[in-house]
Amino acid sequence: MAGKIEQPSDLWELERYLTQRRKEIDRQYDYRYSVLTVVSADLVRKGRLREEELHGLSEEKLGHIRQMAKFSVHPNSEGSPS
Repeated sequence: MAGKIEQPSDLWELERYLTQRRKEIDRQYDYRYSVLTVVSADLVRKGRLREEELHGLSEEKLGHIRQMAKFSVHPNSEGSPS
């Protein structure tokens, strides 16, 4: 995308794209404790995290993550499945 910039005004399109991608990545990898189980479930559902990698969590938390992974919707995804 940056290679297609021909004039200074094209930088704004690149800036919008990069801002959008940063927000998507920030939502996907949100490490606040309050949403950690939701984010973990979303990553498990997407195949970016395996349940085995969650060793050390309580069985209760793992149960929540398993349940949410079946129906995972990230809290900032505007109601659409992640």
